[in-house]
Amino acid sequence: MRRFGGSSLCLALALAFSVIVAPTRARADITFYDKNGWSIYTNGLVAAHYQIMVGDADPNTNHGVLVGGLFLDAGAKDPRDNSLILSRVRSGFIGSQIGFGVNRQISEKVHVTSLLAVSLNDIASSRGQSPVKDVDFREAWAALESPYGTFKFGRMFSIFGSASGEVVLLAYRYALGSPCFAELPTIGCASVGAGPIFAGFDAQMRYITPPSLGGFELQLAVSDPDKASDFYVMTPYPRVDAQASFERKFGPVNLRIVTQGLWEEIQGVNQTNTLQRAEVWGGMGSAILRLGGLSLGAGGWTGAGLGTRTVLEVGTNDTSKPLTFGGANKELRIFRGYYGNLAYDYQGSALAVGAGIIYVRPVISAPGKDDDDPTGNNVLAQQSEAHVVFTQQLDTIVLTAEYMRWHELWHFGETRDLNFGGVGANFYW
Repeated sequence: MRRFGGSSLCLALALAFSVIVAPTRARADITFYDKNGWSIYTNGLVAAHYQIMVGDADPNTNHGVLVGGLFLDAGAKDPRDNSLILSRVRSGFIGSQIGFGVNRQISEKVHVTSLLAVSLNDIASSRGQSPVKDVDFREAWAALESPYGTFKFGRMFSIFGSASGEVVLLAYRYALGSPCFAELPTIGCASVGAGPIFAGFDAQMRYITPPSLGGFELQLAVSDPDKASDFYVMTPYPRVDAQASFERKFGPVNLRIVTQGLWEEIQGVNQTNTLQRAEVWGGMGSAILRLGGLSLGAGGWTGAGLGTRTVLEVGTNDTSKPLTFGGANKELRIFRGYYGNLAYDYQGSALAVGAGIIYVRPVISAPGKDDDDPTGNNVLAQQSEAHVVFTQQLDTIVLTAEYMRWHELWHFGETRDLNFGGVGANFYW
């Protein structure tokens, strides 16, 4: 992101004003070839966000090992008082990416769409905070669409968790939010981890019902299963995601309701050399109401073995200490989260406020045992946040200013408070 000074700043402000008074432009794919039933298009986003983190570093503890909620900030904290003040220039929640798709019109009612999308996880310098850059081939899918429904296959955004993503995007489509980690190369997390859970991108085969069911739609997907850690490493069956949604306009009001579910079986061989099974499951519901420029979205979820940020989350860099299960019997922990956003957009100027919270139920077979053992794992108990985000659309440029207050609590009483503030710029096509 270029920095201006002196007279250049005045010129930049003048140019910005000239764009502000111009009409805003809706985002759309750019088709650069369309002939004989074949078309090729592109879309993408380039983003840079300055962010400052101020508050507590990952806490010190006299109760075992902290599991969950860590920002992995050991290289950036002040060891004298365990505080953190860190400036970074990062990619956003969506991240800098480019996509290309090839579409085929087979007949009047049957066609194929596809997308190949590459995302740059971090835009930081090649030295300093994040010297290693990861490129994620985030999406690679095709969809056969017909009057009988859509068959979609490849790597794509998963079903479970995407209902919370729809609410998150009311505030964070072009913003950053939580950085996920202080120093690692990654996109932002928005409010994920303190209410919403990230769906992630998985290899899938999915069926979607046709759009002629009175506003109702069903989706069913079988996905490449996830491993929980270095214990639950066996996945005999594919993961199953399902969604039922309803969307309809009632006069000037548009209402969308989404419910989702997830199931997966994981297995591992325990210390008695017997096979131990566990079932990961989840249920989620979200609703979004729109009236003119006003949008209100909220929802909640619960499940076993899910984590706080992503499904089957590992709480630290050590896969032997996962967040998803604990105790001597490696029992899956129960999670629940709630989230909401209220946003208003007036001719390209938008303001969003929202909050969220996640609870982790510890595994305790008896007082002082399992997650209540002060010499064992000190598991995250609660994570919450509140935020305000302002965005200004200038044709295909979107400028942002944002603030988030983040709070964490662990089982044995350790707490942490962080403040995230920043500004950003996006160019989309």
